[in-house]
Amino acid sequence: MASVRAALYLDAARHMRPRQLLYRLRRLVPPSALAAGLPTGAPPEPWWAAAGLDCDPAPQSGPTPLPHEDGAVSAFGIRRAIDAAGFWREPSDGLLFLFHLHGFSELSRYASGPRTSAGDAFWARLLEDWLVRERRPSLPAWHPYPTSGRIVAWVVGLSSIGSWPGALRGQLTAELWRQASYLCRCVEHDIGGNHVLRNAKALVFAGSVFPGTRLLDRALALLERETGRQLLTDGGHEERSSSYHRLVQHDLAEVAELLVRVGRRAPGWLTHGAALAARWQAGIAGPDRRLPLLNDAWEGPALTAGATQPPTALGAEFGPGEAGYLVLRSGGDQVIFDLGPLCPAHLPAHAHADALSFVLWLDGEPLVVDPGSYCYQGPLRDRFRATSCHNTVEVDGRDQCVLWGSFRAAHLPRVRHGPPRRQGEAIVVSGAHDGYARLPDPVEHQRVLAWLPPAGLLVVDRLWARRSHRVRSSLHLAADVPVTDGGSAGAITISALGEGASQRTRLGSYSPYLGSIVAAPTLEDTRTVDPGQLFGWSVLRRGWRLAQLSPERVALERDDERSIAVALSWV
Repeated sequence: MASVRAALYLDAARHMRPRQLLYRLRRLVPPSALAAGLPTGAPPEPWWAAAGLDCDPAPQSGPTPLPHEDGAVSAFGIRRAIDAAGFWREPSDGLLFLFHLHGFSELSRYASGPRTSAGDAFWARLLEDWLVRERRPSLPAWHPYPTSGRIVAWVVGLSSIGSWPGALRGQLTAELWRQASYLCRCVEHDIGGNHVLRNAKALVFAGSVFPGTRLLDRALALLERETGRQLLTDGGHEERSSSYHRLVQHDLAEVAELLVRVGRRAPGWLTHGAALAARWQAGIAGPDRRLPLLNDAWEGPALTAGATQPPTALGAEFGPGEAGYLVLRSGGDQVIFDLGPLCPAHLPAHAHADALSFVLWLDGEPLVVDPGSYCYQGPLRDRFRATSCHNTVEVDGRDQCVLWGSFRAAHLPRVRHGPPRRQGEAIVVSGAHDGYARLPDPVEHQRVLAWLPPAGLLVVDRLWARRSHRVRSSLHLAADVPVTDGGSAGAITISALGEGASQRTRLGSYSPYLGSIVAAPTLEDTRTVDPGQLFGWSVLRRGWRLAQLSPERVALERDDERSIAVALSWV
């Protein structure tokens, strides 16, 4: 077991970038040492310009009461009373919850919304308590991730609320300068991804408060470098999470707004990056203008009508793009086919084992969905990241990669795909991955998706191997879909394809937010298939049925004798 673990660590190290490896050493340095020599005197003259900013467009926990209203902080399905013993440090609710506490994200929400004198007094008391108990640098409070959130929230709070006691305002201003100086020393280059962008945003906000210093220029240089590295050519974020992408796009737009407020023109790289990210986000939004839950993700409000793209955006004419998500639309129908890598090899933290998965809307409503993430640690973390929790194929009870830690994955599959091909009314696209090449009998999973408006969708699978293998093919349906054991879902019929199908309906799970879970139907087809044997799913409107299924061709026919036939092209 120790040798297996060592091999996994070596695999992780092999894919990390040199900067990540170098900055791993900094993790060994305690915050008290990193904070040595930080400024302790009077801070530079402040300028407050961030009122109304930093309101998270889609909180990970979904809608929750504000702490001053409820007397508690609620997040990730956890509620902690303000007067609870060990409020700031009790570890039983997990590190993510502690990061939420020390990040003060609810302060921004309060400061930017309706305020009361009682609410102002509550937040003043909470901040005074934090200064008494946590001002001395230590973990978890001074981890760079919650420190970044705290800096931004305090900047927004001090910009928005004029009733802070004078002494407290002075203390918080001095702490902002000290903590920004500290954050400059511990930017999370060891992790990378959205963490570094969050660090950079915090430093921009702090730099806007102290415009007479070099901090703002240093922060913008960091943000420019990381935006260039992390935004893909199609505008998607490298971690391929729809929710973290939304957060990155929101942060870029807020930085641009803040620069204007402090009298600086937003640089071209920033406005271009924000616009490119917004375009990608609009491109994957469904007919209901909501984002699908791709990789680690959670629900959020619908995009505004003006933020969505016309039907051809990111459609077949554009291919799947660098992020790997192919979007096909027809009226109120839409499918997103995952033809890209699970994640960047150096950053698997938010990846799910979902190669060749898909999500589907019909008649403007979600039908086949990604079930979400639920949590960031424990057995349910593994469950929601697993291949069986996505609309793809599990082979021999194994995942497409090795999920060996809450934020680690090894033996990532290589995914390849062919170009979308238009055949009359239909579009056919194929993909394959080698995630099961590590099995004693190596397997390649191949999948063809035939988009057949107005009839529906065909998903045809086969395994390229030497021997037979046990497969589990899953379809996770939206929680409100009334599906029968026979696969009838209202005006839609869902059927497993091929000889030996063993379709069943079971009660699965859907997680709209971290810490929240609801029951949802799942269709499964579990059987043993021979090499090259066809299996998969048909999702068809009433009246349509499968007339032919072969490796070269599929055909549908309808009660009124209308028919559709397309050639299958495998990669």
